Amino acid sequence: MTHVMFSILGFLLAVGLLVVVHEWGHFWVARRLGVKVLRFAIGFGPVMYAWRRGETEYALSAIPLGGYVKMLDHREGEVDPAEAGRAFDRQSLAKRSAIVVAGPLANLIFAVLAYTAMFMVGVQGLAPIVNTPPTGTAAQQAGLKAGAEVVAVNGQAINTFDALRVKVMQAAASNQVITLDVRDDALNSNATTVQQIVLPGAPYPLFASREDPLSQLGLRPWQPQNAALVVKKLVAEAPAEQGGLRVGDVITGYEGNMLVKADDLLSLIRSHPGQRLSLDILRDGHTLQVSVIPTSKTEKAESFGYIGAGFALDIPQSLRERLWRLDRLGLWAAFSAASIKTWDMSVLSLQVMGKMLTGQASLESISGPLGIADIAGHTLVLGLSTFLGFLALVSLSLAILNLLPVPILDGGHLLFYAIEAVRGQPLSEQTQLVGQKFGLSLLLALMALAMFNDLSRLFF
Repeated sequence: MTHVMFSILGFLLAVGLLVVVHEWGHFWVARRLGVKVLRFAIGFGPVMYAWRRGETEYALSAIPLGGYVKMLDHREGEVDPAEAGRAFDRQSLAKRSAIVVAGPLANLIFAVLAYTAMFMVGVQGLAPIVNTPPTGTAAQQAGLKAGAEVVAVNGQAINTFDALRVKVMQAAASNQVITLDVRDDALNSNATTVQQIVLPGAPYPLFASREDPLSQLGLRPWQPQNAALVVKKLVAEAPAEQGGLRVGDVITGYEGNMLVKADDLLSLIRSHPGQRLSLDILRDGHTLQVSVIPTSKTEKAESFGYIGAGFALDIPQSLRERLWRLDRLGLWAAFSAASIKTWDMSVLSLQVMGKMLTGQASLESISGPLGIADIAGHTLVLGLSTFLGFLALVSLSLAILNLLPVPILDGGHLLFYAIEAVRGQPLSEQTQLVGQKFGLSLLLALMALAMFNDLSRLFF
């Protein structure tokens, strides 16, 4: 199955499931509080399939980008006087608020459950062992050396590179100085001595571009020397495939030179667009030579060579076991870890949003349907644990987005209810309508920005 198919499948699974969870929260609480639900819909636009159960119609619509729960309401049509007490608009302020907040709350609960399942299945991650930091980066200035393992960030223990990324981003988002507890030469020594280093440059402007925050600081995963590169993926009709490379080929040299560092080959490709390059490969036990001509690709006004191939280092099994970690937890430990992770990611998301509003974080990081689909496809291929983590993060993002005090979103309704509680009466329908138009315009602008970012990442 191609990546496109995985992306479509992952997107439909993720969006469909999370929309059902969100709308089910509204639906379940409304029913428990005695409000009549007329329709439970997944998707927007023309109804493709519908069925009725009891007093509620269930519908699947053509555009799978959301959903809604339609309740009995005097503002949306005539209501039988006998059922007036079951109309949403006739409920108390507390009941209306409970129904509205139930959707985002359902997504938060789902995030905790998905993270719990992820930790129980087992989270595999790269050990937080770093490579030689590039010159001029904070890690290089602090004296960090290749092969050192980061065991804690600001006193909080970590076990994987992903955990390192999260802790560093949390510290940067809070404008904290980043202090690393480091164990030198972790792969070749059993020494337990840990030293503490401080990364210079705080506050760190890590959110001002798309570049990985760890790479900006010079914290990059360790790579072995004298390791061959295995071709893992080929883009159809790209120079690598046209030149004769196949998935599974092991690249052992280039231009008559032995491959010493993977970065050397990648740098050569990037710096030689339009020029023929000779690669030495090992295929089925036979040594061969192929030629590729990198095409020119441009991103952010920078042109570079591109051959359309994905590589992975061919690492010995004994070393691979030391570089990868698998954490698998029991039920209660997993639930506890999931609750902490949900809280941490919620706080981090809000901090990054705040930095976007103040211009300290780039808006380029906002993703739309295409970006979500692309990530969904990658995580689906990587396995159940990774996909569960993706579902949890998207569910959490959906909850936070919906709780923003923007008219038309759940948070906007809660804002209107808060004003009603203070005033003792609701805002006029005209005022609410103006607010909803403003909220819709803001939401459409955000969607347009997200789509523009998606297209930019894919084609530029």
